[in-house]
Amino acid sequence: MVAGPLRPAPGADRFVTDLSHIPAEFHGEILAGAALIIEDLPATPATLDWVFVSPAQAFGAHMPGERLGRYRLGGDVAVAPEDGGAISAADYALGFVDLIEKGDHHRAQANLAH
Repeated sequence: MVAGPLRPAPGADRFVTDLSHIPAEFHGEILAGAALIIEDLPATPATLDWVFVSPAQAFGAHMPGERLGRYRLGGDVAVAPEDGGAISAADYALGFVDLIEKGDHHRAQANLAH
């Protein structure tokens, strides 16, 4: 659940706060991944620059998507879904590369969706 550290709205609890809809055997992995983004990365020395890029909630091999050649960018709040909260791997890669090339995000989480 790479979208777990995201929030559904500004100031809301993160998705990872309620895992009741996820099988218990995945909770440990989800919580560890979220801790990396929420706790560990922000605690690193200020000299370490990082950006963590979360895809839309519907992403991965089980949710193939059509390449649209565009994406929408958000921070730690999930981009409001126009199509159910999905992004294709091709468009996620496009957004990821754009983030790196532009270099506008520092020590922050970003979110990409259609």
